[in-house]
Amino acid sequence: MKRHGFTLLETLLALMVFSMAVVALVEAVHQLGEHALLRRHEAAVQERMRSLLVEHTRLEDAPAKVTLQDGEVTYTVTHTPLELKNRDGLPVPGLFEVRVTAAWQEGRTPQQASAETWVYPPLFRQ
Repeated sequence: MKRHGFTLLETLLALMVFSMAVVALVEAVHQLGEHALLRRHEAAVQERMRSLLVEHTRLEDAPAKVTLQDGEVTYTVTHTPLELKNRDGLPVPGLFEVRVTAAWQEGRTPQQASAETWVYPPLFRQ
């Protein structure tokens, strides 16, 4: 006798294999979305750090340390005098390192990023 069609066992096995593939695909799409969201948040933090760095390099009498809270991210801006000497061995007065540090919580993992530059305020005076 010839069989025409599938048995119940074959159909259930095919459904199980198909459902496992769908679950794996959904999980991959979910992880991709979380990763994209994380990268977008990190890009926003980097942009804010860049703008704070530019802003604090233009200040005449900048405080030594400033702490800002922006949502869940804490930004710390520090101005540290640098002691460098020129070619003649004389100290260069008024040279500072400006550093912006961002700290936030990503889930249960603490995250931190920083950006820094040197600034010579007499260069911006007119």
